[in-house]
Amino acid sequence: MLVTATNACTLQEAPDSTNPGAITITAQTVQEQAATSVPATKTILSGTGVKEGLETHWEANEDQIGLFSPQGKATSDGTPAANPAKNLAFTAQASAKNSSFNGTMFWGSDSNHNFYAYYPYDSEYSGNQTVVPISLPSAQSQSAAGNTDHIGALDYMVATPLTVSYEGTVSLTFNHVFAMIEFQIKGSGNLTGVSFNGSGPLACEGTIDLTQTPGANAYTITTSSTSKYVTITLGSAAALSSETAVSVYMMVLPGMQSENLLIELEVGGIWKEMTKAPPTGGFVRGKKYVVTLNTTTDPGWSTNVFTDSRDGNTYSYKTFGTQAWMIENLAYLPSVNNLATGSEDTHYETVPFYYVYDYDGTDVETAKATANYQTYGVLYNWPAVMDGEESSSENPSGVQGICPAGWHLPSDAEWKQLEMALGMSEEQANATLNRGSFGGILKEEGTEHWNSPNSSATNESGFTGLPGGLRDCMVTYHDGYYVGENVSFASMNNYGLWWTSTQYDENNAWQRDLGYYDSGVRRYGENSSKFSGLSVRCVRD
Repeated sequence: MLVTATNACTLQEAPDSTNPGAITITAQTVQEQAATSVPATKTILSGTGVKEGLETHWEANEDQIGLFSPQGKATSDGTPAANPAKNLAFTAQASAKNSSFNGTMFWGSDSNHNFYAYYPYDSEYSGNQTVVPISLPSAQSQSAAGNTDHIGALDYMVATPLTVSYEGTVSLTFNHVFAMIEFQIKGSGNLTGVSFNGSGPLACEGTIDLTQTPGANAYTITTSSTSKYVTITLGSAAALSSETAVSVYMMVLPGMQSENLLIELEVGGIWKEMTKAPPTGGFVRGKKYVVTLNTTTDPGWSTNVFTDSRDGNTYSYKTFGTQAWMIENLAYLPSVNNLATGSEDTHYETVPFYYVYDYDGTDVETAKATANYQTYGVLYNWPAVMDGEESSSENPSGVQGICPAGWHLPSDAEWKQLEMALGMSEEQANATLNRGSFGGILKEEGTEHWNSPNSSATNESGFTGLPGGLRDCMVTYHDGYYVGENVSFASMNNYGLWWTSTQYDENNAWQRDLGYYDSGVRRYGENSSKFSGLSVRCVRD
């Protein structure tokens, strides 16, 4: 059986039925779209204004759809019940909007056959058409400004369910599931990333039922995780100018956004942010939305840098969902202690201690002159980070602690909120182990600071987690006295560890850590001694 498929935009186009055996290819090829000023690409833009439609052109011998027919057979022998036509791959034969697709599927009985299909093809899936995996990542990447090559893999499409009489012509019409945003950006400086934050989901992992016929409405997706932000990282920096806009493209979930949207641009290594009202009626699937920005003339920009009035240190920060996090380790150092002195010593359990990795002295200025201080900041014991305040598990914590005015020490719940904004499920966020592979988007990429292999590190979130190590010691309790043993600075370049404001028990507090050898985000409480020296990230009030 020859199966043909017609891709359509939001406005569906009827197949050309002058030849009942195949669809006549009438659309232009991808290469002939250069006049649109969009580079040759699979998904092009069918207009320049807000809410224009998307137009996708198949790539010959490259694009594959997954095809289902409960009444069809995967091979010529057997019955559909024994050999059902599930998720069979069919390949485009033309670089055009309309294309025939080659694959192998056989008719079953002489009754009507139902057909369901989706794009892009997932060769690992072996189930039915009602629970097909679907994914729109929150961390997206674009090779260079103006390039849309990355959109094809994100442009998930589902065919309108089709019923065909026995040995009839199969002509499928594909519909876009997601929406596109084009950021047209002018200004000055080198642009390396764009982040888009909403009050509702903008990305997801889950499943989709291909038997749906939603009409103009959004498809229903059963989500296993969602993210309220999408970030685009440019493979090469784009030089902004006041004359010509550079374009950055992302795909987002359709749907309403109840609050203003936060847009962040990374220019010259510094994040700038502003808010924009969401589109009336929300994002509509199959539509393109244009956001024009000028980093030098638009009112409302704020530079995501603040100064700690206590010592003059400046910090960059970034917004994740509704939280603004420091993306550098805190470096406030009111005093410094030598390695051997700490709260593990009896009668010093509630005394604050401050350490700089590999510095074994007590002179603050000397400690600040070290490369480790300038890169990784300060290691604090838990009494130091709490600064006399009580443990808090609230969100927000309400604990300023060691943080600057206007900022506070995040609770365990606030860390969970960050993790879920990055795509972690609530179940994963509440776990201590098996918490998903989200560490890679939190870790600084490369091996300048992290030891190899620094698994999966992309820093696509912009959190820039650094491996500052810890001040470690083994603590035992004998005859009413604490005894500290094997005190050391440990794990720099291997691990980054950060405190929360939430106590686990009398001697331990919840923490987070990232490691060089995997992509996990570990959450520890039971073995996280308050006597240890860990790093700190603060959250804006």
